[in-house]
Amino acid sequence: MKNIFRLELAALLLATSMVQAQPLGEPAPDVGAGKKRAAACFACHNPDGIAKIPGTPHLAGQERGYLENALRAYRDGQTRQNPIMNAMAKPLSDRDIVNIAAYYSLQTRMNNGPAR
Repeated sequence: MKNIFRLELAALLLATSMVQAQPLGEPAPDVGAGKKRAAACFACHNPDGIAKIPGTPHLAGQERGYLENALRAYRDGQTRQNPIMNAMAKPLSDRDIVNIAAYYSLQTRMNNGPAR
C-alpha cells in the first residue's frame, strides 16, 4: 500500500512539474517541426547539435529558454549581432523559435565536455 502511494505521489509530482514547465495558454513545442525548421541550421550546428566547425557553438542539450532568447536576440539584431546568425534568424516566427529550441535542447550533449 505504501509503495502504491509513493508511486502515485511521484506521478503527481512529475505531472505537476511538466505543467509548470509549459506556460499556460501556450501550445507545447513541436519537436518534429523544430527539426524540420532547423534543417538550415544543420550546415553549421549539425542535426545532433554538436558543431564540427571551430568556433561554432554546440546546441545539443542547451536549455530551451536560453536557445529561445538567443534566437530572438539574433532575429531582432540589437543585442546579438552576427551577420550569419542575424540573417538565419530573421525569417523565424516565435513558434519556429520555440520549436527549434525544443529540438536542440533534447539532443544529447557531448560526453567529453560541456556544450560550448
